[in-house]
Amino acid sequence: MPPGGGYDPRWGYGPPGVPYGPPGQTQNQDTTWAIFAYLGVLLLGFLAPLVIYLVKKGESAFVRFHAAQALNFQITLLLHLLAVAAVCAPVAIIAENPVFLIPLIAPYLEMLLGQWVFLIVGAVKAGKGGYYRFPAFFCFRMIR
Repeated sequence: MPPGGGYDPRWGYGPPGVPYGPPGQTQNQDTTWAIFAYLGVLLLGFLAPLVIYLVKKGESAFVRFHAAQALNFQITLLLHLLAVAAVCAPVAIIAENPVFLIPLIAPYLEMLLGQWVFLIVGAVKAGKGGYYRFPAFFCFRMIR
């Protein structure tokens, strides 16, 4: 038996009464901020993750990851919409026919449905203290 009690750190188990997982992984306040980085998008748009990122980036790597993830998602959706609009709008204006704006439906649906799906999945993972990276097509990693 090692000095100081019946706990031997070589076996990888903590002493009785210690919760599982690495010590101090996340705090309740960190998970709350991370959840609001995602759900704040539904209320305030890109401003919620931007403010959380700027305020908390030096305090918690966990909150920083999730706020950057939500902010990158919003920027990526904007880029998708602008890219399709840049191709479709001039053609529709020159042809004087709004039928050329139909391809804008795809990024609009991506913004409408993708926000609910990915933001809720991210919020659930953040609430459990985990990390979730969105698929690269939907979230270019610009802010780290």
